[in-house]
Amino acid sequence: MAFLHCKFKSAALGAQTTVRLYLPCDQPGWAGREVRAVFTLLHGYTNDGDDWVHSSSALRMAADNGLALIIPDASNSFYCDMAAGPAWNTWLTQELPGQLDQIFKLPRQREKNFLCGLSMGGYGALYIGMNHPERYAGIASFSGCLDLALMLQNREDPAVCRAFEPILGRELELSADRDLFRLAERVSRLPQEEQPKILCTAGRQDHEPYYIIEQNRRFHSHAKDLPLADYTYLEWDGAHQWEFWDRSLSLAIDRFVNPGYGQACRQAWSCKTSEEEDK
Repeated sequence: MAFLHCKFKSAALGAQTTVRLYLPCDQPGWAGREVRAVFTLLHGYTNDGDDWVHSSSALRMAADNGLALIIPDASNSFYCDMAAGPAWNTWLTQELPGQLDQIFKLPRQREKNFLCGLSMGGYGALYIGMNHPERYAGIASFSGCLDLALMLQNREDPAVCRAFEPILGRELELSADRDLFRLAERVSRLPQEEQPKILCTAGRQDHEPYYIIEQNRRFHSHAKDLPLADYTYLEWDGAHQWEFWDRSLSLAIDRFVNPGYGQACRQAWSCKTSEEEDK
């Protein structure tokens, strides 16, 4: 495998930032083969892209399926251009693709590019993907913060102010192009072949402090009645943790590039050892 830890200088950020890349170039019979698809993975709040590398099975899954991974940092930006902070969205959607294309020549075709994220990154995946449906054939949110309006209801809460004032400004106004409910409506009006596949997952025990399951159910209640070409919502027992997100990633790979992969992973994870079977 080739795992690269890259530093890029961004005009939009006014600073250097980190992007991790995985290329499955050490797999058997790789010589002369092309990358099957590119998955960009977005991290959660208070974390960075190292979580996808060190806490998940993402690299193993990428190796299984001949995928390249792009794993950028985005601080606590919710993948937006911040009102009082760096322009993370501009960096991720305008600068970074060009820099990666110059250096690595990864596939740029829409049908080979997919965007997934967890928690804050789940919001980011749908926010970026629905604002740029021409770039991604599929977008996925795992335990995503999908209903910012719900999170902003308690505007007197100091934690809400600390989190969202740097992003939205002191008025905490959520514009239509940052509201996933409105973006889903806009995407649903596109011709079906221009809409990305959308996958959302949430754990039934993922309640406080962010009410993720409630946010996802509210978004699903809205999205299921829209003429979206390929929208799937899945929930099962689980909390805000990597076991849930690993399974979610396997299902995204299943849905987007390799049907049956999610079930194969689940069967492998549930296999008993010989010692267990003898008991």
